[in-house]
Amino acid sequence: MTDGPFYRYDEVQCTFVEIKRSRTVLPKRILITLGLACTIAAGFYWGMVATWGSPQVVALETETEVLRSQLSEADERIDDMRSELETLARIDQELYRTILQADRIPEAARQAGVGGTDIYAEFQRFSPETRTVLRTTAENLDRLEREADLQSSSYRDLVELARERSEELRELPAIMPSDGRLVSGFGMRLHPIDRVRRMHYGIDITTPKGTPVVATADGVVKSTGRKGGYGITVEISHKKAGYVTRYAHLSKIPSTTRRGRKVRRGDVIAYSGSTGRSTAPHVHYEVFDGSGRQINPIDFFAPGMTPSEFERLKKEANTAISPLD
Repeated sequence: MTDGPFYRYDEVQCTFVEIKRSRTVLPKRILITLGLACTIAAGFYWGMVATWGSPQVVALETETEVLRSQLSEADERIDDMRSELETLARIDQELYRTILQADRIPEAARQAGVGGTDIYAEFQRFSPETRTVLRTTAENLDRLEREADLQSSSYRDLVELARERSEELRELPAIMPSDGRLVSGFGMRLHPIDRVRRMHYGIDITTPKGTPVVATADGVVKSTGRKGGYGITVEISHKKAGYVTRYAHLSKIPSTTRRGRKVRRGDVIAYSGSTGRSTAPHVHYEVFDGSGRQINPIDFFAPGMTPSEFERLKKEANTAISPLD
C-alpha cells in the first residue's frame, strides 16, 4: 500500500475525484483495532480462568495437593512407628516385667491424654478434605509422642529394677560351698554321736580336711570363730537377698575372712575340717531366711542345674546315711 492520493468515481460528473483524507481517520482505526484485540484477549483470559482457574490458583492447588500427599505418606510412616512401639510395649509387659516381677502398666495409663477438649478445633477453618488430613496427622503424632514417652519411662524403670535385682541375684546362695559328695540332707536324721533321731538343719558335704570352702553368694561376713557343737564357723549375711549362710566344722579361717568384710561368690572363706561335734572331715552348710528360720539349701542349687542333676542331688541328700555332725 502506497501513501499516494485515493480516488473515487463520481457518476454524476462521470470522472474520478480525489478523496481528501482526514488526519483523525488513522488513529481512530488504530484505537478500534486495539480495542477489539483487548476484548478478544480478555474474553480468552476469563474463559481460561473459568475453565482451569488463574495461574495463582492453579499453583496453590498444585502445592496443596503435593502437601496433602506428603502428609499421607507421613501418616503411613507414623503408623509403622506406632506398630513397632506396640511390639516393644507387648514385650515389655509380657517378658521384661514378668522376669523382673514388676507390676504391669495399666491400660488406662497407655490411653492417658485421649478425649477431653478438642485441641484440633483450629483446623475447622480449612476445607473438609484438608481438615481431615491435618487432624489425622496431628492426632497420630500426639499419640506417638505419648506412647514413646511412656515406653521410655518404662525402660528407665526396668533398667533400674534390673540393676537392683542383679544385686539380689548375686547375693542369692546358688552354689555348693565346697567340692565333695553330699552325704546328708536337710531333715530328720539319726545323730551320729547321740544316736537319736533329730532334725538336721543343713547339708553335709564330705571332703578331705583342708579343702577350700567358698562363699555361696556375695555378702558381708557376719561372724567367725567357734560356735558350740558347730566348731569353727563362718556366717555370711546376704542382706539384699534376705539370707544368711553358715559354714561349720571348719579347720581354719584365713585372716582375710573377718567380720564386716565383703566377699564375692566363689571367694575362699575357710577350709574344711572336723571341729566341734563331728565324726569326720566335712562341711556342714545351712541357709537362714529373713526371720532366722533354717531352710533347705538344696532348693538354691536348682537354678544352676539340669533337671537330671537336681534329681540326682535330691536323691543323694535323702539317702539314709547318718549325718557327720
